[in-house]
Amino acid sequence: MTLLHGKGRVIARYGAEFEISTDQKKIIIAKGRNKHRDVVCGDFVSWKEETTGSYALVDMLPRKNALSRSGFRGQSRTLAANIDQVIIVTAPEPRPDWEVVDQLLIVAKQLNTNSLILHHKSDLPADDAMQKEWKYFRGIGYQVLETSINDSESIKNLEKLLANKTNILVGQSGVGKSSLAQKILKDAKIKIGEVSKATQFGQHTTSVTRLYDLPDEGYLIDSPGIRDFTPDNLNLNAIHNGFIEIAKLSAQCRFHNCQHVNEPDCAVKNAVENGSINKRRYMNYLKLLEVD
Repeated sequence: MTLLHGKGRVIARYGAEFEISTDQKKIIIAKGRNKHRDVVCGDFVSWKEETTGSYALVDMLPRKNALSRSGFRGQSRTLAANIDQVIIVTAPEPRPDWEVVDQLLIVAKQLNTNSLILHHKSDLPADDAMQKEWKYFRGIGYQVLETSINDSESIKNLEKLLANKTNILVGQSGVGKSSLAQKILKDAKIKIGEVSKATQFGQHTTSVTRLYDLPDEGYLIDSPGIRDFTPDNLNLNAIHNGFIEIAKLSAQCRFHNCQHVNEPDCAVKNAVENGSINKRRYMNYLKLLEVD
């Protein structure tokens, strides 16, 4: 009897069991060992068939990157791996936490992935402060796309940007990640949650991080809602590079190692004063640097 073996990609993890799409596009369930505790959705792996007819996970193959956040007691928790594009979903309801958006953009930059900001639920009213933020992000070079599950044309525009990439949806709970994913995937069965009218926070309705095939040779990872994203290992260099407008202007500062805090002749501080750099973004930059 010839036992099968091969490579594949983790679609989802259920404790010690891994749902894997093999290179032959067959779906198998493989059991892992203790050494596989760090394997997550999106990882490429090798597997083998056992004499019992079941499957076992053998090894995790080298990663391109991994998206992580601090979990219980500050321990790092990896959410997904081998990502090409981070899609940051914002919406008028619940009101965007722009500090979370900033941090997600830093992480995406650190992972060397593309960033796409969605102004989702664009059919709902948004105040001037929200519109100002979305406009600012466009102005400094980010792509901001308006989407609504009630606007089929906006969904088609989004689908074009997902093609041939592994995409992950991140953002606050209740912004519509799961309903948006269902609209894109059409036949996928994803539990849909509604925003609590009392608290303006959504329920974490997507219980397992899962990778879905897209019709156009791409993948979509649907992840649990993130209320308070705490990125891991945001060192000084990551913060400087992650605020792309600050990084770009740094070359014009008097000192090459300017931190843009108290230094004289700082081009960044001048830009904040004249309004060309968003003051909220700058204050969050200082907050992440832990500057009083």
